[in-house]
Amino acid sequence: MIAVRPPEYFPRLEYAALMGAVDRFVLADTFQYSRQSFQNRTKVRNPQGWQWVSIPLKGRQHGRPVCEVRIRQVEAWQKRHWKAFEYNYRPTPFFDFYEEAFAPLFTRRWTILADLTCATVELIHTLMDLPATLVRASTLAGPPDDLKSLIDQAGPTTLLAPAASAAFDAQAGTPLQVLHYEHPHYRQAFDGFEPGMTALDVLFNYGPEAASIIRQGIRIMNFDV
Repeated sequence: MIAVRPPEYFPRLEYAALMGAVDRFVLADTFQYSRQSFQNRTKVRNPQGWQWVSIPLKGRQHGRPVCEVRIRQVEAWQKRHWKAFEYNYRPTPFFDFYEEAFAPLFTRRWTILADLTCATVELIHTLMDLPATLVRASTLAGPPDDLKSLIDQAGPTTLLAPAASAAFDAQAGTPLQVLHYEHPHYRQAFDGFEPGMTALDVLFNYGPEAASIIRQGIRIMNFDV
């Protein structure tokens, strides 16, 4: 079973759930960048509820392949991101445990969006010990820049797609199953509960139990036209 999704910046629980439910996960960094998506931003839990943490991009990037989208070198943007994570998650039980693996992402100079977002996906994949083999679409022959050509290269397989994209993904012409994700409730660092946070929110609060909590929301069903 395979899943294909553009890389997200410190992806959400549903994204991590996909990585936990397939054999191969393709980071579709050859697909077009989409504004107002999670491709260059994520949600961080804070005392007021939540906040966006967004990667600044150069202008006129919409429609370019993610692997060609360039980051705007705004002064201290990485320091601001680090402070947002550190301030809001330092009190959690496992922030210190993962800090050594997490912190270097904020000191390296990134110029291409996909290089950074793929690194954040790979980090979550590693720290949660998720089973899927990860591959970047830009490293494949061609490289394939749409779902059908990517699936054609993958050979006989079943595609697992989020419910929101299932109708579109069915056009790839391969057997399709659908991930319906019911967001689990779990303990967060502040009062109340906010869904839709980065998967790091679970990891910093639960450590090695994070992957099992994320899996609680998985329901896989056959695609119904």
